Amino acid sequence: MNKKKLKDIASITMGQSPEAKYVSVEKKGIPLLNGPAEFTERYPIPVQYTLKLKRSAEPKDILFCVRGSTTGRMNIADQKYAIGRGLASIRHNISPTLNTYVKALIEVNLKKLLGGTSGSVFPNLTKDNLYNLECFVHSEYEQKKIAKTLSDIDAKIELNNKINQELEAMAKTLYDYWFVQFDFPDAIGKPYKSSGRKMVYNDDLKIEIPESWSSSTISGWIANDKSGDWGKEQVEGNYTEKVSCIRGADINGLNGKGEVKAPERYILEKNSHKILEVGDFIIEISGGSPTQSTGRMAFIIEETLERFENPLICSNFCKAVTLKEKHMLFNFVYEWNRIYDAGVLFGWEGKTSGIKNFLFESFVTNYKIAQPPKELMELFYKKAKPIHAQIQKNLQQNQKLADLRDWLLPMLMNGQVTVGEVYDESDVVLGMVAEPLASYSKDETLTDLFPESNLYVEVACLVAIEKEMNRISRGKTWIQKTANHLKEIKKEPKLKNVPFEEFPWGMFSKTIAQAIDNNPFLTKANVGATTVYKLRSNKIADITQWMQAPQNRSFVESTRAIVSMYSHRLIENDLDRIELLNTVYRCMQKLGTSDFDLIYNEMRQWPMKEDGFANKAEKFKPEETRHMIWFVKNLK
Repeated sequence: MNKKKLKDIASITMGQSPEAKYVSVEKKGIPLLNGPAEFTERYPIPVQYTLKLKRSAEPKDILFCVRGSTTGRMNIADQKYAIGRGLASIRHNISPTLNTYVKALIEVNLKKLLGGTSGSVFPNLTKDNLYNLECFVHSEYEQKKIAKTLSDIDAKIELNNKINQELEAMAKTLYDYWFVQFDFPDAIGKPYKSSGRKMVYNDDLKIEIPESWSSSTISGWIANDKSGDWGKEQVEGNYTEKVSCIRGADINGLNGKGEVKAPERYILEKNSHKILEVGDFIIEISGGSPTQSTGRMAFIIEETLERFENPLICSNFCKAVTLKEKHMLFNFVYEWNRIYDAGVLFGWEGKTSGIKNFLFESFVTNYKIAQPPKELMELFYKKAKPIHAQIQKNLQQNQKLADLRDWLLPMLMNGQVTVGEVYDESDVVLGMVAEPLASYSKDETLTDLFPESNLYVEVACLVAIEKEMNRISRGKTWIQKTANHLKEIKKEPKLKNVPFEEFPWGMFSKTIAQAIDNNPFLTKANVGATTVYKLRSNKIADITQWMQAPQNRSFVESTRAIVSMYSHRLIENDLDRIELLNTVYRCMQKLGTSDFDLIYNEMRQWPMKEDGFANKAEKFKPEETRHMIWFVKNLK
């Protein structure tokens, strides 16, 4: 290893915020990142966009916080971003595949880096601070091996997170069908409401609910509650019971949407009744923010407790709740989250000493919800339990992988161990990383995404994903165009030498049309004057199981990517948006470039036989096309 400065191996771009008039929350232009508020464990989630780019981060760049109390925090760019003055983007001079090595180098030298910052209270880093960071650097060959080792671990964690997102979405979709849209399977397996079964108006809820349902307050579901505890930092007198304490900051991570860093504490033996048990809920009582209400919730199942060495309690800022019946658990989970996501709990908050407090007792004794029959809740419990058990097992594996990475990182970077020694001596642990990761690769090519035997279920899967992601049921034209795009885009290697004019986008497949009309998984419904297609409620479990199967994950990911593209509001009309995306994609593939002038000229040569336009360029404005080129380029 040789002593070098960071500028010898990496390039740095300091962020610069665009003018406020070019920034909005509308999804127009390039996503803008201003600081760690948009950060997650790995990839940021943008909330603002800008039409005027000043400084940017490219895909795979390290996003590094340079200002304030979070200086030194890092994420990875999963697409091109505009970056504001609170961030810098960092990339390896040779290849973005070595950015993982640069990130590791910064991590092990972060304390030294922050020691040379400016700022009276919080550290601020300049470009010179970063460039002049001195560190011991491996040879390029060793850098590649270290980057590969750490990237394998990160990739496995990311894969588990994606699987968990799929599992959670499936369970929520089933809940929405059964308990929000009331299309649970009736006695003969047909969707209740869609089949015209009797609905009655409920005075408490101000909506129609199924005839056999009733309403109740939330307190009617609760058997008892437990107050939180904080105990002592170490054994002291009668404070001898060692526990891990779940705080408000840990609630999201407990069920898979963030980190859990529950501190170890010691509580009184007489307070051991506060220890959390299977079926308990943790509800945040104090905290929140102007944009986030109190009342966030997590729940405990057997697999949750297996993630921790110690028994669990919740902190003083939380409350634990136990339900009357085990089968109510997952109904309570999704109903509470539905209420929370709708912002209802903002109306049940008080304020003392500047801290928001959730008026829990008042809320649960006054707020009323629908009460499904016991048998239906038991059936949903049986469907949801294995899904959430797998989610918790994946989170447990992620924690082991993260611990492994943290253990390896300093030893790899200071030369104590080499990559060869890691694989020779840690095969058992790294075996978790060796599982195939290609099922989520965006570059993976399927020879035939629509084999006849699976066409019905794949079309049904498309309908389910669109409903889950965008809360919309679609008509036949949308389904055909989207399914056809999925089919052709995945067979791209077969199409590269085919004359362009022979494959105009919008061409419909008769096979796909028949798979929609005759689909045993779908049922028609009328929304105004439009006929839309929905999943049959008695087939949701079958589709959910199919989507979970490892061999089908690549299709599910491809479908989600396409649906996500179609959700991007460059053009308000859904079908026009699909058409422009398809047009730009084919032009880019044919010409091998993302140059606007060449693509727009190609669109002028693309004749149209509909909508009164002579060609594609006449239909789509230059600004719309420029945005779509950027969008497609950054999704590849």
